[in-house]
Amino acid sequence: MRHYPLYLITLFLWGCSAPSINDYTLLPTQTVYQDKAPLSSKSLSVALSKSVASLSGKNIIYLHENGETGAYLYSRWSDTPSLMLQRSLLTSLYAQGVFSSLAPSTSVAKSDWILESDLDAFTHRILNDKSDGYIDITYRLIDTQSKRQIASKRFVVSYPSSSTNATGGVNALKSSEHELNRQCIEWLKTIAKEIK
Repeated sequence: MRHYPLYLITLFLWGCSAPSINDYTLLPTQTVYQDKAPLSSKSLSVALSKSVASLSGKNIIYLHENGETGAYLYSRWSDTPSLMLQRSLLTSLYAQGVFSSLAPSTSVAKSDWILESDLDAFTHRILNDKSDGYIDITYRLIDTQSKRQIASKRFVVSYPSSSTNATGGVNALKSSEHELNRQCIEWLKTIAKEIK
């Protein structure tokens, strides 16, 4: 019982000296919302990406040239990469006015098409003294009635980082994510024009 006050003081001091954790998130590209008729009369739902185990949490992953991977100790994402990418793409698609309606695949609303994906990389890639935000994802567009694959495409996007720390990696991944959305939407627009 004599050591109880000492224990409380030690715990308090340790808590005060522990470094804080920085949370980061991905925000969609700022775009002007379209008021015109949608490009396609189809409805689309966007599924969460299936990802490798290291990307299923909120860790910000780095990858060295020798193949060594790890997670930044005091920085993390606000959500999983799959969830952030899904939300960002839905917002960007809505702004572009490509489909008649959009929803996440968890919605009870039925859709004509579903966009599935496999996320293989979402990392801060460090190569010697330079680095980049690196995303490797494959999208599949599926007809929900016939269960037939309409099209698929792999996107590999990278954007240079201003530094080799977590903040530089996050900013580079944000830029890569904006470019990924742009490329994916252009691909979906092409398909929507071909299949009315």
